[in-house]
Amino acid sequence: SGLKHGEDFCLAYSPERVDPGNVSFHTKNTPKVLGAITPEGLEIGKKIYSKAIDCLHLVSSPKVAEMVKILENTYRLVNISLINELALLAGKMGIDIWEVIEAAKTKPFGFQAFYPGPGIGGHCIPLDPFYLEHIAKKFNFDLSMIHTAGHIDMMMPHRMSIKINTALNRHQKAVNGSKILFLGVAYKPNIDDERESPALKIIDEIAKKGGQVSYHDPYIANIKTENGSYKSVDLTLKVLNDADCVVITTNHANFDIDFIVENSKLIVDLRNAVKIASEKVYKL
Repeated sequence: SGLKHGEDFCLAYSPERVDPGNVSFHTKNTPKVLGAITPEGLEIGKKIYSKAIDCLHLVSSPKVAEMVKILENTYRLVNISLINELALLAGKMGIDIWEVIEAAKTKPFGFQAFYPGPGIGGHCIPLDPFYLEHIAKKFNFDLSMIHTAGHIDMMMPHRMSIKINTALNRHQKAVNGSKILFLGVAYKPNIDDERESPALKIIDEIAKKGGQVSYHDPYIANIKTENGSYKSVDLTLKVLNDADCVVITTNHANFDIDFIVENSKLIVDLRNAVKIASEKVYKL
């Protein structure tokens, strides 16, 4: 266009900060990071955002603002991947990782609880840190921690499919030919977003092994995986009774867990929705 920054226009940048489903923090009361190329641009950006946001944190440049976003997402990627790997080990050792986390939470300093699950979803945490890993290579720098965390996360859906297979085997059944009902395909509870959800990858893997897959999600009526399309089924007594295995992939608050446990033959709980394991409840 021939327009010059600082003369014809100003540029300010504020990275997204949003936690879908969070009832305590929303757009207005979540502090917003803001950076601009010039002081004038920063002042204009501040005046615009302050009309809608309670608290602004100003930084020296758009680069710094974007690095804040990458740090926040990398922090979650690394810590979730860490607790997922420890959960797998704890299972082999006969230790309840959920009990371990609850005990660790009593430390009033130096610890923040993260919880295991079938993998990381959404459009930020599974993607953003790897943009930084790519850029780092241009500086001849190897972000090995991001790479390792990404590998752990990438393998979680496969490991969850193995867990489903093991649970069925212990009940003298194979994945091939079994009816397997997945509860929840959103990447986190109480939202209608299945982007990058590990549930979709697990569904695909189980379907490839011959499992007769179906799912129920009160927030998502239809899904499309890499290898198929599905419609949400009603969570009825008959649907639960007919399933050879029920897999809890997302712990939506409106799931009646007692009803599900009572009327299911076998449950693989990947979200700690069922608090006590039993002969028919296998936990992550």
